[in-house]
Amino acid sequence: PAPLKTTFGWLHLAHGVRNTAAGLRYVLYLFMTDPHEVTKVIYQPAGYFMAPEGEERTGDVSNVLFSNGWILDDDGTVYIYYASSDTRLHVATTTLDQLLDYVMNTGTDGLRSATSVERLMNIINGNKLVAATRRTLEKKAI
Repeated sequence: PAPLKTTFGWLHLAHGVRNTAAGLRYVLYLFMTDPHEVTKVIYQPAGYFMAPEGEERTGDVSNVLFSNGWILDDDGTVYIYYASSDTRLHVATTTLDQLLDYVMNTGTDGLRSATSVERLMNIINGNKLVAATRRTLEKKAI
């Protein structure tokens, strides 16, 4: 589908094949390009954004999820229209704020398990530091 223009850049929804231990799956991805240079990717979250689950996994062509459209409503609601396994049509509802948070705050794929784990541990440790700082500030405020 056409990208959504945001103050941070162009938000893109794409679909493609992802290799998993259970075989190939056709999934949805999100990424963002520069607001002035649309060919320059500035955020590319690791993994996939949406994948077929439950009854979405079976049909004429199994393990497939794709989208040909989304709508950004005036109130910030985003409707993602997608199909599963070439059999069913669906709509997922979210907000632009949630999509921006996901695309801008999910790290890139480390391409190796060790690298991906290291990145996640850095995020966890950073979150622990933020939590500890908040607790310290709250104690001082009391």
